[in-house]
Amino acid sequence: MIKSRTDAEVFPLGDGITRINEYDFANCFLVEGEESACLIDTGDGICDLPAILSKLTDKKITVLITHAHADHVGGICRFDEAFVHPLDLKRANKYAKGIWRAYFLFCHRYKKNKHGVSYREAFIKPRRCVLKTMKEGDAFDLGGRKIEVYLTPGHSAGSVTLRDTLTGTLFTGDNVNPMVTLQYPGSAGLKAWIESAEKTLSLAGQAPIWGGHGGEAIEPRMIRTAIGFAEKLLKDPPKRRGVVTVQGEEKYPKLVARARRS
Repeated sequence: MIKSRTDAEVFPLGDGITRINEYDFANCFLVEGEESACLIDTGDGICDLPAILSKLTDKKITVLITHAHADHVGGICRFDEAFVHPLDLKRANKYAKGIWRAYFLFCHRYKKNKHGVSYREAFIKPRRCVLKTMKEGDAFDLGGRKIEVYLTPGHSAGSVTLRDTLTGTLFTGDNVNPMVTLQYPGSAGLKAWIESAEKTLSLAGQAPIWGGHGGEAIEPRMIRTAIGFAEKLLKDPPKRRGVVTVQGEEKYPKLVARARRS
């Protein structure tokens, strides 16, 4: 029998916000209001999030997913329902399955080995999680604060940024991070990402920006730097090659950029 793990690191961030680090795989965030709470992202599902959350709050918890990759949606296997943007709904159902969660562990096996995680832990007997949809303009009232939904496509077509109205804090999933990745199936592309990144900066103002990975809030200058690089790529795109088409969908296009001598 697989032991249920509850040793993920927990970091109180103040103002009713807590960051849960699922063995360096991904960040999950608990935001607590006066009447209820919400969980933003669920990790790969290796740690027993409900057990951890029960020690942090006794309020009803609504689960919100920033985007449908296994390291963020995998943990819905431990919850009865969760919300995701319609553009990521199909992939959320796919990547929440044990085989894809195990594949994520394989891709990040150096972290898996560091924390003593077994592939078998990706195949726990799941609950039947009902995935519901949320869209831009929706707001989840927690009592004394709301979590607002903004569509910010890029890392995935249905990536959303969630904003806490009490503190202004943004939760961006993987759409803005120290390393921006747009090569996965279902990504929205460079132009859409630039627009979303600028939207994120506008929404944030002076408030903290928390991404789906790493132990520090994201600095706005980091996002501006990434936007600058992205704009240069759009203006002078690299040569594209190696595009593989599977069932009418492009998979993992390879971009080749050559450094220019000045």
